[in-house]
Amino acid sequence: MMKIFVALVSVATLGLLAESSLQHLEPLKVGMPVYPKYTAQEWKNIYAAQKPSPVQYPVFSVPQPEDAGKVHVRLNKGHQRITGGNAAERGQFPWQALVIIDDTYICGGSLIDNRTVVTAAHCVVAGSTYEVRLGTTRLDIIESDSVRTISRTAIVHSGYDGTTLVNDIAVIRLPTAVDTNAYINPVKLPPAFLWDITGEHVLVSGWGKLSDSASGVSANLHFVNNTVITNDVCAVTYGASVTATNICTSTEGGLSTCDGDSGDPLVLEIDGVYNLVGVASFGASSGCEVGLPAAFSRVTSYLSWLSSVRSATA
Repeated sequence: MMKIFVALVSVATLGLLAESSLQHLEPLKVGMPVYPKYTAQEWKNIYAAQKPSPVQYPVFSVPQPEDAGKVHVRLNKGHQRITGGNAAERGQFPWQALVIIDDTYICGGSLIDNRTVVTAAHCVVAGSTYEVRLGTTRLDIIESDSVRTISRTAIVHSGYDGTTLVNDIAVIRLPTAVDTNAYINPVKLPPAFLWDITGEHVLVSGWGKLSDSASGVSANLHFVNNTVITNDVCAVTYGASVTATNICTSTEGGLSTCDGDSGDPLVLEIDGVYNLVGVASFGASSGCEVGLPAAFSRVTSYLSWLSSVRSATA
């Protein structure tokens, strides 16, 4: 049975928090070891044999505190930004959400309707209170027409495994619907047939680290342009950690997600409309600037799950 806890907090109450430097927050990062168990050709054969549509898990569960031990993350102090990225203009990524877990950890997310934010399971599985900020690119000021709210409703995929990071996806339900404006607008979910997008240019945005050695707060949202690579190429780096429910990108030139980017959106433009194709999951434990692939949860693998969650919590 699903238990739902929702906290309603007024904007006035949150006003004091908005003036915080946020320097006490710690970004989450999952660092996977490089594990080339097989040769590149062997990985190619393994992934060629995978079904194009993975098994769905329509049942969902709300994480409980005892699940905390299943989360394998490396914690690094400071709020930083995507490595090698460019500063985003306000309104450039109106679906971008900042997620603060228990006033301690920082992740990203994507608004997919006016009450639903998609993020990584490893961000919320051990949490209880989720502050969500929408319509903002700056973390050091209160921007007009932005929204800040508190939710206690986090729904983690029932197939999530904190060790393997399989099904690393979750939903945060907002206590009330948010109004859309020039700075707040949901991202489109991809069509179910959008499976193989190898070679396509995609964008990922977030407040993650600028470099492996960086520290301190990034005042502005950043983004990078990456290229989608095949899962068998990605598996040459991460081995069996890469499954059919993942999508991977190259990080040539050190353009990558990094600490603090967990849960961030990976989007692909189709006919002038951005589609959410990935949710930032893990990178290499050896660092963000070393040129190894970045891995995301593949959104087309979870369309029916997302639909069932939204229907059940409407």
